[in-house]
Amino acid sequence: MSIPADTTRLLAQLNIDTSTWPAWAATAWPHAVTWSLVLGSVILIWVAALMVKHFIRFIGKLATPKDKDFEGSAWDLMASVARVFALILFSPLPLGLAGYDWRALVETRGPGALAAMAILFFALMGANVISRSLRKFGEKAHAHAGADDTLIAFSASLIKYVIFAIAIVTALIQMGFPAASLAAVLAAAGLAIGLALQDTLKAVAAGVMLAIFRPFRIGDFVTLADLDGEVTNITPFTTTMKQIDNKIVSLTNDKVWGSPLINHTIQPFRRLDLYFGVSYDDDLDKALEVLRHCAESHPKVISYMPIWAGVQSLADWSVTMRLRAWVPTPDFIQVRADLIKSVKQNFDKSGITIPFPTAIEYQGELLAKETRTKTSGEDLPPPPGRDTSG
Repeated sequence: MSIPADTTRLLAQLNIDTSTWPAWAATAWPHAVTWSLVLGSVILIWVAALMVKHFIRFIGKLATPKDKDFEGSAWDLMASVARVFALILFSPLPLGLAGYDWRALVETRGPGALAAMAILFFALMGANVISRSLRKFGEKAHAHAGADDTLIAFSASLIKYVIFAIAIVTALIQMGFPAASLAAVLAAAGLAIGLALQDTLKAVAAGVMLAIFRPFRIGDFVTLADLDGEVTNITPFTTTMKQIDNKIVSLTNDKVWGSPLINHTIQPFRRLDLYFGVSYDDDLDKALEVLRHCAESHPKVISYMPIWAGVQSLADWSVTMRLRAWVPTPDFIQVRADLIKSVKQNFDKSGITIPFPTAIEYQGELLAKETRTKTSGEDLPPPPGRDTSG
């Protein structure tokens, strides 16, 4: 391998006398300098590519709303892809130090690399704009006409990823990769990635099923994988929901689709089932009358739907009463709390007891000892007025 001209000039500037060195060391010295420069340039390029990635991530975090997750977003994906293209863009430097004609590489590949970066940048911007526009359209349609915005939100996420995938392929073609060869490579890579990422593909397939059949919609309060919360977003990969205490939970769509789905708000009405224990000594008919009166007098209880009260079971220390009433779904929790409070207050006014478990402990040996002591007269106090000192 010939010594590159850049290395020859550097050796001349260093002016190191190798005439006294062993022959093998003198021969290896120029090559050692050459590959040291190549290794140093590779490290420098790697650091520069990392700086490009972190710069894009910084811009992306500023542009991402605080209520949105940055990890896994388009900006996060763009930062990783930009690092790869930065490595390709800066690759002529180590190639030139290794002896290749880097100027020719820059002239032939440079415009394509710049075009690829431009394509990725504008694709990212365009995909985000289109996605946000579709989501805003879905929100407005839902607010004004009550339209289902779940499918629109899912389509917005899917379109964003499709645009970005097309942009990556186009950028690679601009870098000089033949389209036919690139298609073959992508097909083989797609097969390998598909086998390696089976769980991810399951999530995508489940996301399509959720978008088509729509067992729940954005804004519904649901139970998914034994977790309760309000659905806030559905993407091709994950379903996000907000719990009552404002925690955000993200579930992969395959777990959502593969577990029981309970939609608490899809129906306009829900039935309340409340249980109360009363004493065995209380008047059961009077207790049932109190239960019905509390339900009938509440303004949110639907009067034209059946209200039922009856004896549920005979428990260990109480008689269990059951109250059924229908209420509007949005008022379910508040009406439940109101009825429990009202029943307790009316039970107190009517003299109906709500029993609770009690335990009686008998101390047999101590009781027997006290009884024997009182019977024998030992340790009894002296009668009043009697002198016992003498």
